[in-house]
Amino acid sequence: MIKHIVLWKINPDLDKQAVLNEFARRTEFLKTIIPEIKEARVALSYAGEYELCIDSIFENDEELQVYINNPEHLKTRAWLNSVTCAKTSFDYVI
Repeated sequence: MIKHIVLWKINPDLDKQAVLNEFARRTEFLKTIIPEIKEARVALSYAGEYELCIDSIFENDEELQVYINNPEHLKTRAWLNSVTCAKTSFDYVI
């Protein structure tokens, strides 16, 4: 299993809760159309440099790549790029 974690800094002029709500809506939609997503949850940080997070699980790297390259995921990624100013990620085997 692969744990895939991505963290973002939200553009300072945006409402953080509104961004989280929209990201949660989009993530729930992706879970319905991309069966490779075993688990996915989003959250806002209460402290720290990065404010928005997705924590997800995939069976293996091949399934993670299916998710990463899915056209609907790419739309969500483009939206995230428009509402965030920095990003980092961390993947590891569980």
